[in-house]
Amino acid sequence: MHTKNKIFSITLVVGALFFGGCQKQSFVELNTNPDVLYSVKPEEQFFNAGRIAHGQDFEQFYDNYRRIMYWMQMSTAQGGNNATSFTEFGNFNARYSVFFPGVGSVTNDVLKLTEKMTAEEKAARQMLVAMAEVLKIYYGFYVSDINGSIAYSEAFSSRYGGTFTPKWENQQTLFNAWEARLKTLSATLKAGAANQVSLTNFDQYYAGNSAKWAKAANALRMRIAMRMLKRDAAKANAILKECVADASNLMASNDDSWQYIAHQSFTSGGNWNPQGFRAPEPTVNYMWETADPRIGLFYQMNNYSQANIDAAVAAKVLTAGSTQPARRYVGAPISPDKASSAAYSIWYTGRRVNASLVMDTISYLQERMFQPSFGGGTGQAFFPVITYADQLLMRSELAARGITSENAETLYNEGIKASIQYYNTRAAAAAVTGYSAVTDAQITAYTNHPTVKYSAGKALELIAIQAYLNFYKQPNEAWALWKRTGMPNKNTALANEDIMINGSVFSIARRAIVANPSPSDLNKDNKQVAIDDMKKDSEFGDQLLPYGRVWWDKQ
Repeated sequence: MHTKNKIFSITLVVGALFFGGCQKQSFVELNTNPDVLYSVKPEEQFFNAGRIAHGQDFEQFYDNYRRIMYWMQMSTAQGGNNATSFTEFGNFNARYSVFFPGVGSVTNDVLKLTEKMTAEEKAARQMLVAMAEVLKIYYGFYVSDINGSIAYSEAFSSRYGGTFTPKWENQQTLFNAWEARLKTLSATLKAGAANQVSLTNFDQYYAGNSAKWAKAANALRMRIAMRMLKRDAAKANAILKECVADASNLMASNDDSWQYIAHQSFTSGGNWNPQGFRAPEPTVNYMWETADPRIGLFYQMNNYSQANIDAAVAAKVLTAGSTQPARRYVGAPISPDKASSAAYSIWYTGRRVNASLVMDTISYLQERMFQPSFGGGTGQAFFPVITYADQLLMRSELAARGITSENAETLYNEGIKASIQYYNTRAAAAAVTGYSAVTDAQITAYTNHPTVKYSAGKALELIAIQAYLNFYKQPNEAWALWKRTGMPNKNTALANEDIMINGSVFSIARRAIVANPSPSDLNKDNKQVAIDDMKKDSEFGDQLLPYGRVWWDKQ
């Protein structure tokens, strides 16, 4: 059996056990008997952990396409946003069940399976164990980010003799523990080790390159510390200064970006299908007006080509002499009140020309950036975790805030360049519709555009806008940016709208709904204690509504 097929077979078995509704006895055996995995190597479980972390079509369908991307004005519904685009929260927070018992258990398997090996085998997997722990911390952070307190240090250990009732830890404790552990892991990975097992076929992030994993761990430490700025500025500042002090442990190019690359079949299922999602008006307007080279990588031109216009003229749908418009990138309004107004009705109904052609004013997302197999495509799927551009823009913000002494303007310009080049590369690999390579001249012109050009007086706004654009494929980070900075908003150059529903401004969700544990939950007591503790913070709000704040998201 070839390696790829072998790994895929193991993935199917493990995936079925985690997510396929197995019988109760099978579930108990999985969680109590480590010998169930006797034939699985630690490196194979590491491969499985990445597949589970990024292969969640249910999460993509509900959490991203139909929740966060609407909330953050990153897309709109095909027929126009309505109230339910912002008031429906069902099936949200898939990440929680993906971690328990998915990514958390599988990364923990890497550590535990290695412990059972000979001294020689353990020595050959030092880097693998460190990489697995970085991935485990990342996903734990991703879950806590919108849930607050979770079980972590005592979780995932039941089948190795641990408890079925792990303690829950508050977000402050977790963030502090994670950043400290990442410091150690980054140093371990940077130092490296000789004679390590090959991860070329098992690591779809960095193919086993420990130096790149060290940089990823350092970047994740920065991301966590950025979240802490409003709660513990002194500690966050110290961490962030330390993270940028060692230039050799900072990402140096897009080749260092922490991303998961997969075959197009990885996202071939129906829930990955992005068909019908419209481009958002505020972002499209900003990108068009500033000649952002990413506009064609993110969105498709509408179908007002000259050929289609000529057909419409022949059918007497358009008047004689009609020509192709100069602008064919058009975004849809965000607010339900605006989308439903008479002025925009033709935008959604279009102009019927013939049985196969409707003239459609509004642009759509570039579907193959989300599902490269869309329409028979054969490109690569990609999932950015923390990119080089992410880190550059974090560093620019830190410099602009006076936390570090780096040059904010240089980092800002380099961050924009890295983001454009990153998406240019990924769009080409995804074989997006109408792809046209971005040139250096376009990038230079964009960074010098008056609306984009760095200005110390508007530095934080400029950086936030570029970070927001860079998070095109990272809705959770766009959401976190908005929660952390309040930008973009109606007063920034990229003018996201107030969400108007029936004449009133609607509040946007800030966290997951936190339900009370069921009476049959074995760990209900620990969960309830944690929930009651979070509720002591007045900013947490009603636990059954998503408008309150977790610890880091302080007003």
